[in-house]
Amino acid sequence: MSIETYTRVMEDLKSIDYKGGIIYSGFSEPILYKYIFDVIKITKSLLPNNRIELVTNGDHLKIEKLNKLFEMGLTQISVSLYDGPHQIENFKKLQLESGLSDEQFDLRFRWANVESENGLNFGINITNRAGAIDMPEINVNRLKNGIKKKCFYPFYQVMIDYDGAVLLCNHDWYKKLILGNINEKSILDIWNSELYKKTRKNLSKALRVDSPCNECDANGMMMGGEFVKEWENYYEKK
Repeated sequence: MSIETYTRVMEDLKSIDYKGGIIYSGFSEPILYKYIFDVIKITKSLLPNNRIELVTNGDHLKIEKLNKLFEMGLTQISVSLYDGPHQIENFKKLQLESGLSDEQFDLRFRWANVESENGLNFGINITNRAGAIDMPEINVNRLKNGIKKKCFYPFYQVMIDYDGAVLLCNHDWYKKLILGNINEKSILDIWNSELYKKTRKNLSKALRVDSPCNECDANGMMMGGEFVKEWENYYEKK
């Protein structure tokens, strides 16, 4: 997306006194985005008290980039390490050189080092990514029918893809449900759209009936339950 479009989104958030976080993450490597320093600076200028995070695999993270990210206004960087324990030493040295705390510089171990009752979990909650993954060997399977389980994701977060498309959540790897595009509508109009409302209503009642939710096995109740009641109260008053 362009700098102009990104700025409009941040201005919209500022207009409603948004107090949540901004996270650069998703399906690609945010450090490779050519405007990454610019968008962090814009976010910091418009939302100076908000949490600004970035998730990276660390492959392109050097001390110069790391220092500049925080100079522009980043508050936390999370580095997902996939190759093994041998990576830890180098990134610990990078953290020491930058002078960042453990809270600012978070290392996430993503190699297969954790055994659970469902098999290896790689330090994360494994899901079938809304039907995109079928790996029985680690107990991840596609679904034939939607599970009857609530999901709170669309009540407390919004995901914007590189091209401006607004997705329901980061589990929709096939990008089956596009709720709008910020190049065409404001993020506030999309958030309050009838399609978004319908999806939230269904998920609040444990009705995973539409794609991609009917193919998803994610536990969407790990957080965000308090926002469901807020959402219901808001629209009841309207």
